[in-house]
Amino acid sequence: MTLRLSIFAAAAAAGALAAGAASASGFYKGKQITLAVSAGAGGGYGTVGQIVARHFPRFIEGNPTMVPSYMPKAGGLAAANYIYNVAPKDGTVMGLLRNATAFGQAMGSPGIKYDVRKMGWVGVTGPIVNVLAIRKDSPVNTLEQMKKTPVVLGGTGKLGTLFTFPKALDAVLGYKSKIVLGYRGTRDVRGALDRNEVQGMVQPWPNWQRSHFYKDKLVNFVVQFGFKREPGLPDTPTMIELGRTDDEKKMLRLVSSAGVTGRNFGLPPGVPKARLMELRTAFNAMVKDPAYIEDMKKRKRMMDPLTGEQQAALFEEVLSTPKPLVEKIQKALGYKK
Repeated sequence: MTLRLSIFAAAAAAGALAAGAASASGFYKGKQITLAVSAGAGGGYGTVGQIVARHFPRFIEGNPTMVPSYMPKAGGLAAANYIYNVAPKDGTVMGLLRNATAFGQAMGSPGIKYDVRKMGWVGVTGPIVNVLAIRKDSPVNTLEQMKKTPVVLGGTGKLGTLFTFPKALDAVLGYKSKIVLGYRGTRDVRGALDRNEVQGMVQPWPNWQRSHFYKDKLVNFVVQFGFKREPGLPDTPTMIELGRTDDEKKMLRLVSSAGVTGRNFGLPPGVPKARLMELRTAFNAMVKDPAYIEDMKKRKRMMDPLTGEQQAALFEEVLSTPKPLVEKIQKALGYKK
């Protein structure tokens, strides 16, 4: 009897899966998917959006077209709020959302009108691993020296990673930095570093690799902000590794998550599960495709993809960080008094 019930349950489950697949099958034939990109066309998000729009449709049954729509307002928040509250819930609109989408929600950032737990996550093409580097000719140019003397860093505003990452180092681990804010963007901060107005800065690892600072060996790479060390930086510790207690490591992992979830592809809440699964399957195939990989390499984009399931699990981890630890980070970064 038990065996018969098990067989019946398995058959029912298989039937449900088949029905789900059938409901998604062919939906996209003749349709267009709008990719709401949470940045402008010229930067890293815009570049990845263009690459994905070129390759993703090849792996979706029905071969739809995919067209990027750029929504850079409010630091990318406009795109996330649009996807959650306005976009059609049929799978014809997908978001390419910022790396701090879940982290911002955990911090209670102003203007957030979404809940990542209710969205449908398709996958992550790759992280945005940021690295703190300091000019070698600066009086302070190592982590050890930063324990005693503040290093002068450049930043844009208090919501940006150029501020939040080094500020977390200071607040949790006791390092010292003086962060000069007000620069219009990462490019302006690089100019300030070149002029020696500031001694160091945080920026994505590929940006460092493309710069003369890296090619001419003008800086020390002192700490990286990811879950694991980049292959090109085997001797540079992650911020998490510097944690001395379990609580410190949890707080630093929370902050570092904003880099690990780099290029987030997600759907509005309420999109049929079968359609989400269809897009996840297509996404997983795309990130293994030689033509896609070659395109990403040519544009020097980071590739260490996450599946939609891994992405959702990481977001759940971020939002499940114990409240007292979240509040410490909120106060350290100025989100809460």
